[in-house]
Amino acid sequence: MSKLSIYETGWINLVFQDRNKEYGAYQLRQDSTKTALTSLFMGVLFLFSALSIPIIITYFNPDRTAPIAIPDFTNTIVQLTDIIPNQLEPKKSVPEIKTKNAEAPIKSAQLVNPVIVQASQANQDIAKNSDNTVVSNTTAEGTGIIGVNPATPSGAETTTAIETGNAIINSVSLDKLPEFPGGIKKFYTYVGTNFEKKELEGSGSIRVYVSFVIERDGSMSDIHVKRDPGYGLGKEAVRVLKSLRTKWSPGMIDGKAVRTAYNLPITVQMN
Repeated sequence: MSKLSIYETGWINLVFQDRNKEYGAYQLRQDSTKTALTSLFMGVLFLFSALSIPIIITYFNPDRTAPIAIPDFTNTIVQLTDIIPNQLEPKKSVPEIKTKNAEAPIKSAQLVNPVIVQASQANQDIAKNSDNTVVSNTTAEGTGIIGVNPATPSGAETTTAIETGNAIINSVSLDKLPEFPGGIKKFYTYVGTNFEKKELEGSGSIRVYVSFVIERDGSMSDIHVKRDPGYGLGKEAVRVLKSLRTKWSPGMIDGKAVRTAYNLPITVQMN
């Protein structure tokens, strides 16, 4: 047994000794060498046929495989257009704007209204109000409440047309200015006396701007604060003016009473 080779058919007889050799397995092993050679030959033939088909087609149809001409670009000349750079327009010189120095305000020596002070500090020498001249602001010494030039109305709240009715007239257009009973000094004294100033820290002064309308019957209406620095000073100014029950003599135009706008700056001196 040791001299048997698996490449020979002798080992098959040894394996199938005393067994059914008609079953089919014995026949397959007997023909295995022949089957392997046949398969190898068929595979080589199939591969050779697959490689030969393109050659045969080319041989019988030479026109279909004409070579493709490749263009020669070695002598091609490409012309480039000149690029013109964008020319920037020169900037226009901006003319210098000359600033005009503000003219110094013209001071007037005539006093229109006295300074608002406390009743104990009121000055008896008061300039007359007949010329209606605007003056510069002044401040009295002490801790009282003072004000300056309240007789200048704002143009935004008045009308220039002189008409009867509910139009509010600028004091410049009046034939006769409104007058307070007892004189304008008494009005300032009332405001300064009744204005309750709260204790404020720091030093200097704070100004509150209020405006109101003197009606045709002499009463004051439309009282409101135009510039409120805070600390409750605006509300206090409105309270003092509303508490005044004395009526003015109204402004007059052509002998008729008209509504007149009035501005009042109140300055509070801090301790």
